[in-house]
Amino acid sequence: MSTEQALRAPLVDERETATRPLVVQYLYVHSAEEEFNYPSSRSGGGPRQLAARYLECALVQAASLRLRGVECDLALVTNLTDRRAVGFRGTRLLAEIEALGVKMLFADYLHRPDIEVAHFASSRYVFDAITVAAAEVGEDTPLWLVDVDCVWVDAPKLFAARPHSPAIGCIHIGYPHDWDISGLTPNYIRELAVRLGAADAPLDWVGGEILSGTAADLLTLVASCQELERELAAKGQVFETEEQLLSLAGALGRIEFEDLSALAQRVWTGPRHGAPPPRDSASLGLLHLPSEKGLGFRRAARAITSGRGERLARDLEVPARALKRFNVQGAGWMRRLRDDGWLAKQRLQDSLISRSK
Repeated sequence: MSTEQALRAPLVDERETATRPLVVQYLYVHSAEEEFNYPSSRSGGGPRQLAARYLECALVQAASLRLRGVECDLALVTNLTDRRAVGFRGTRLLAEIEALGVKMLFADYLHRPDIEVAHFASSRYVFDAITVAAAEVGEDTPLWLVDVDCVWVDAPKLFAARPHSPAIGCIHIGYPHDWDISGLTPNYIRELAVRLGAADAPLDWVGGEILSGTAADLLTLVASCQELERELAAKGQVFETEEQLLSLAGALGRIEFEDLSALAQRVWTGPRHGAPPPRDSASLGLLHLPSEKGLGFRRAARAITSGRGERLARDLEVPARALKRFNVQGAGWMRRLRDDGWLAKQRLQDSLISRSK
């Protein structure tokens, strides 16, 4: 199959069995009146620029599955009703995403926290994405809710590792116990869980970048988090992010989580983040790459929209090349100089476009 054919591949016949997984990305598009802060967005500007940056990621993630002919269906959940809100670039990206056979699903943001939140303001939109996506499929259909800034390197390996019902696959993040995460620490949530009746045990922090389970089990997860939130509200406690709710629910035993960190990880790239690299990047099936929105994802998205997806397709076939493309491995000083030059060129182009408007 040619790259062009792969990029235009339609959704498979609906007669396929219900065990065919559905990969669900989700993007809440902010209005100009909302306050928001996404530290790793690498976007600058307002809602239009932010949406375009995340749509570039969504396009590349979808391509990382379609270019390799992975047997799955794809969906993008969004609150967007008027595509003019994301500008010319965003509209072009949406068209490319749909051309990959990605089904667009609409969802309002109904699971906001009860207080105004700017830091990772849309983090709990994943609950709305689950609700809408689950309504589209049978209750036994495997769903993979995935942040847009992820790349699938070996999807079949990860699909095969999905835990058995009723468990939910996730990534456990090893934060220090006193690490401040949107105003709360893992130690605080552990102590809160104990006060609510849990055994005093180390807390497994549940990252929000990937949640996997059957449609029915993920709907149960949403219901459990809603009930837990009502209990917390009665005590005057408000959680801002989905990670806080999920981690507490797991500590209380209300949701059974299974760690998929051996196959999927949050990987920080670049010379300044200070986070340790994964032990064996080449063995991972999925990479969550928050630092690559402005470089790796952006460059790959521009190649796709320019009709030059062949190199991306070749790189995805070989894990070592995929890791190098997205700066997980092999980023020496010459590569950094080249990348810095590319970024400077993009900033200049963006500045010229902005001035011409």
